[in-house]
Amino acid sequence: MALRLKLTHFQNSVHVQVSDLQPKTIYDRFLKEFPDVLDPLPVLRWLDGDEDWIEIRQDDQDFEGIMNQVVLKNGIVHIQSGDAIGVYEPTQLGTLMRRYEKVMDTFDHLSRAVVKLPPISNILIVTKPDPKLTRLTKDLSIWLLENFPGITIYVDRKLQDRSSFKYHEIIDQNPAWEERLQFWTLECHKNSAKQIHLAVTLGGDGTVLYTAWMFQHRVPPIVAFHLGSLGFLTNFNFDNYKPTMTNILRGDGMNLNIRMRLQCQVYKYKDAVHHSDPVAHTTPHNGNGPRRNSTEGVVSSSESDDESYEASQQLESQKRAEIMRNKVKEMDSKRGSEVADLEVCHDKGQKLVTRIPKPNPEEFMAPTDSWQVLNEVTVDRGSNAGMLQLELFVDGSPVTTILADGLVIATATGSTAYSLSIGGSLIHPDKNSIIISPIAPHSLTARPMIIPGTKHLRICVPASSRTTAWASFDGRHRQELGRGDSVMITASKYPAVTICRRDQSTDWFTGLTQVLNWNSRVLQKPFESHL
Repeated sequence: MALRLKLTHFQNSVHVQVSDLQPKTIYDRFLKEFPDVLDPLPVLRWLDGDEDWIEIRQDDQDFEGIMNQVVLKNGIVHIQSGDAIGVYEPTQLGTLMRRYEKVMDTFDHLSRAVVKLPPISNILIVTKPDPKLTRLTKDLSIWLLENFPGITIYVDRKLQDRSSFKYHEIIDQNPAWEERLQFWTLECHKNSAKQIHLAVTLGGDGTVLYTAWMFQHRVPPIVAFHLGSLGFLTNFNFDNYKPTMTNILRGDGMNLNIRMRLQCQVYKYKDAVHHSDPVAHTTPHNGNGPRRNSTEGVVSSSESDDESYEASQQLESQKRAEIMRNKVKEMDSKRGSEVADLEVCHDKGQKLVTRIPKPNPEEFMAPTDSWQVLNEVTVDRGSNAGMLQLELFVDGSPVTTILADGLVIATATGSTAYSLSIGGSLIHPDKNSIIISPIAPHSLTARPMIIPGTKHLRICVPASSRTTAWASFDGRHRQELGRGDSVMITASKYPAVTICRRDQSTDWFTGLTQVLNWNSRVLQKPFESHL
C-alpha cells in the first residue's frame, strides 16, 4: 500500500509515496528529495489536526501507528523540516516588525537597567606578579576577611610564598581565616570556575582580558581596579576600593556592561590521499607468486592480494580527487574568483566540505581548538616574508579574497585595541558587532568593515596561498594555519560582564577622552570682532 506524504524544506515542497511510515523511511525519503541538506540533519515535524507541528523522533515506537491513522483520516501527512526551535516557515511582515520593536525595547531596557547582583560568597582576586600589586592584594584580602565574614577569598597560588604577601602573618592574625583564604591555580580553577561569584582585577586591561580568558564558559561579574598602564577597561580607582566593594557586596543596584565575546574554532584540513600509505611504497606485481615490498622484503600471496586491493583503492581515490579538482577549477573559472578548499561555513546545519573525498568526515568536522575571545582574533603572516592570502566567508557565502599581512576580527570591546591601531572604527561596547580590519592590505579599497554580531565568519587559508598563516586569540594560543586550515568565528553565548563605575556610555566616552585622548586638540581662538 502506497502512503502519501507532502515534504517541505524551506519554500520547496514535493508530494511523494512511501511503502511505510517509519521514522527512518521518512528521513531517508526526505534526504533523497532534498539532497542539498547538509549535516547535521534538520529536525522533521508533522502537522496534526490542530495545526500543531509535532517532532518526529527516531525512537518513537507508536509513531507509525499514529501516522497510519492520520493518513486514513486526511489521505496525506505533511512533513516539514526545521531546527530545535521549530519548523522553517516564512514570517509575516507584521510579525517581523513587532519582533523588531520588542527587540529594540528590550535592548534599550538592558542598556539602562540597574542590576542587583545575587548573593556573593566566593571572590576571585586576579593580579599581576608585581610586589606592589601583591601588597595591595594582601590589603584587599584582609579587609574583605575582616568586614564580610561569609565570604571566601581566592588568590593566586604563587602569592602564598611571596614575602610581599605574608600569608603566614595573615593566618597568625586570625587562624579562622585559613579556611576562608584559598589559593587557586589554572588547573584547579577549571574545576571550580562555576563557584566564583565575583572577580576582582588589580592591574590594567591585560589583567581583565586574562580574567575573562580564565572563564571559557560563564564569566562572573568583573570589578576592574585601575593599576596598570592604559586602563581602558579598568574603571575603578583602587584608592576607593572600600566604598566600591561595600556597595557591590551589600547588594546595591549598579549598571553592567555585557560585552560580547567571540567563539573561535580551529579546523585542520585533512586530505584523504594522505590518510593511507603512498602507492609509491609498493612495486608492481604480475600476479604470480609472492610479491616483494621495496622496504620489507618478501610478502605472502594473501598479503599481496590485500595490498594490491589497497593500492587499487588508493589509485581510485586519487582519480576521484583529480576529477574533483578539475571540476572545482572549472567552477572557479566560471565564477571568476578563487574560493577556499573548505566550502560552507557556519554550524547551523551546514557541513564542512572539502574538495577531495575524505574517509572520515566525522574526524574532520571536530575542531582542534575552541576559545572564547573578548578582544580579537588575529590571523597574520607570522615570520613569513611574503604576503598572505586569505579567503573570507560570511554565513557560508564567499565574500572576498584578502591579500594582506593579515586580518583582525574584533569585538566592540576590542575595537579600541589592535583594530584601532590599524585604522578600525570605534564601536560602543553595548553594540553587538564584529569589525573586520585588514592588516596592511594590498588594495586601496580594503577598508575596515563592521557587520552584525549574529553573522558567522570563516577565515580560510586556500591551497593557492604562497605562505601559511598564524592565528592568535586575545594574544594567546598562537598556532600555525596550514593550507586548507580555517578559523570559524561566531558570537559566543557566554559574554563578559564588567561592572560600570557610572554607566556604560559615560565610562566609555570618559575612557576615550582620558585614556586615548580622542579628538584632543587646542581649540581655535575666536575672532576679535566677536568679543
